Formats: sequence, C-alpha cells, structure tokens
Amino acid sequence: MRNKKERELISFDYAMKYILRQKDNFDILEGFLIALLKDDNIKILDLLESESNKNSHSAKLNRVDLIVKDSNKRKMIIEIQYDREDDFMERVIWETSKTIVDNLNVDEPYGNIDKVISINILYFNLGRGKGYIYRGKTIIEDLSEQYNEKIKKNVPINDLKLTRDVFPEYYFIMVDRFHNIINGDLDEWIYLFKNSEIDEKFKAKHIDKVQEKLSILKMSLKEKQKYDVHIKEKKIAKSVIKSAIAEGEAKGKAEGRAEGKAETIIEIAKSLIAQNIDIEIIEKTTKLNINEIQSLITQQLKK
Repeated sequence: MRNKKERELISFDYAMKYILRQKDNFDILEGFLIALLKDDNIKILDLLESESNKNSHSAKLNRVDLIVKDSNKRKMIIEIQYDREDDFMERVIWETSKTIVDNLNVDEPYGNIDKVISINILYFNLGRGKGYIYRGKTIIEDLSEQYNEKIKKNVPINDLKLTRDVFPEYYFIMVDRFHNIINGDLDEWIYLFKNSEIDEKFKAKHIDKVQEKLSILKMSLKEKQKYDVHIKEKKIAKSVIKSAIAEGEAKGKAEGRAEGKAETIIEIAKSLIAQNIDIEIIEKTTKLNINEIQSLITQQLKK
C-alpha cells in the first residue's frame, strides 16, 4: 500500500473549476454520474457555462458549479457547496428552472424541454435526517376514491404513465454524514469528496483515472503554487466569515440597539475587506449592498 502522501489528490472543488472542464478529463465526471444515476451509458457532450462561474475564482470560495449536457439530452447542474445558505433550497429550484428556460428557444415547442438533474455535493447538513444521499422528484398522485382506498391498504400508486420523463430531479449528497463505509460504487466517489484520496481496491467505473489525473504530486510547480493559494484562500475565507458572524452576533446581543448592530455590520465588512475577501462574499455575509461595500473599500484605500 502506498503512503498517504503518494495518494493525496487535488480537492474536488478545485478539480471542477480547472481540471474536469477539459474534455480529456470528462471521463472522471462521467464515472461519478454513472455511479449516482445508475446509467452506464452516460456520455458528456459538453459543459455549459454557469452564472456562478462568470466572475473571478476568488468570488466562488463557498460554491462551485457547472452544467453538464449528456448524450441523452439531459442537463445536469453539479454544485459543490461549503457553507449553509438560508435560501439554499429556493436557489436550487430557481437554478433548475432557469436552466430549463435558458435551453428552450422562444420559437421551440414545449416538447423540446430537456430534463434537468440538480446534483448537490454539500459539506454541511441540510435539514434533519441520518442519511447522506437524498433524491427528490415530482410525484403525481391519484386523489380519487380508488386512490384513497389503496392508501388505506398501503398499496403503491403507479396508475399514471407519462410518455416522457421531463420533471427535474434533485440529489443531495451530505459529505460530512458519510462514515467512510463503502457499500457500492457511489460510496467510493463520496469517499473521494470527503478525503481527497482513493483506495487501490476501488472498482467504480473511471475512478482509476482519478489518481492519474488529479494527483498533487503530478502538478507542475506553477500549478502547485496556484492550488496552494486556492486552499489558503478557502481556509481564510471560511475562518474570517465564521469569526465575523460570531463577533457580530455577540455584539448585537450585548448592545441590543439598532445603531449598535449597524456599527457591528460595518466593522465586520471592514474586517473582511482587510482580508481581501471577495465583494460577493462580503455582500452575502453582511447583507450590505455593493455600493455600501465599495464605499468602505474606497475609505480603506484613502487611509
């Protein structure tokens, strides 16, 4: 067995941003999707630009996503999310709906709508539950008398047969709940997401390509330096945001006044600016608007 250093891999969020977007590396994403969707025929045709990836890489320390188009005309939104958002589920629904709309031309019939699958790799616990893989889909129920009778008997209802499966599906993988117990191909991929390494015994399709293509040891010096900056920025951002929020909450409770809370928010924003945290993250953390944040940046530069 090789030592841990030899097996250390690039974090999956970094790989999604810079490495898996190259056509030669589509097979790694295909392997993950094959394990998740239990479809051996998945073939990625293209990666479509996502709204959240149009800014600089430092603006996306909390999340990274891409849209995959496969040979079955499905669009798959794959997102890695690190920190909890109050409106996370609403945003997931919005992005799924937007993807459907954006990929149907005005003059096209509704019959050309592509199926969209939202795949969310989360490093926090979403809601209550003990599991680490959840799937959500649209269920159409028969509410007639016959249905009610079957419900009493616990008989599943599958009366309505649709000609085409077009409703969006949602997958939520909660990495922190995974206990490194391998029970199938998908668990091997989740092990990779959590530990940034794989075991030599793993057998999932294409997972053998991961060690070859995502090894830190195979990076050039320039690539390694860029990767180190990414990891450092991510750690600093998460630490600063958590500390700032905790400090703000403590001051707000102690002062109990609207003016005090406002002053605390300004101080938090200044702290984040001093750490060179991206404006988008400051906006999300403090709820200040862009103009207010720009004004504080200008003040800082004049000092």
